[in-house]
This record gives sequence, C-alpha cells and structure tokens, in this order.
Amino acid sequence: MGRSAHASVRPEVDDPPVDEGPILHRIEDDLTDAWVDDLAASGVQALEAYLAKHLAFLLYLDGD
Repeated sequence: MGRSAHASVRPEVDDPPVDEGPILHRIEDDLTDAWVDDLAASGVQALEAYLAKHLAFLLYLDGD
C-alpha cells in the first residue's frame, strides 16, 4: 500500500560525547608579566622573515 506511519527509530546514539582531550592552552600563560615582550618579539621575527623573503625575490629578479 504505502509507507508505514510509524517512524523507524535507531536504538544507538547518533551524537556521541566529545572527547575532552589534553588542555592545549591555558590563559594563565598569556597573563604573565612578559606577554607584551613575547608578543612584540614574535611579531618582529615574523616581519623580518617576511621582508627577507621579499628581498630574496627582488635579488632573484635582478639576476635575470
């Protein structure tokens, strides 16, 4: 005839609990006295690496 009016229900849970896992980051690490110095140092390092890549590319272009 047609489909049954009864819904098929699965007996298992389709939303298992989330595994907490290890703590990857603690806010206390960011609140140390030297966090501004650490942030500035990592920013300067990133900027120097960025400029070094551009300098290498410009030197490559000048070689042609």
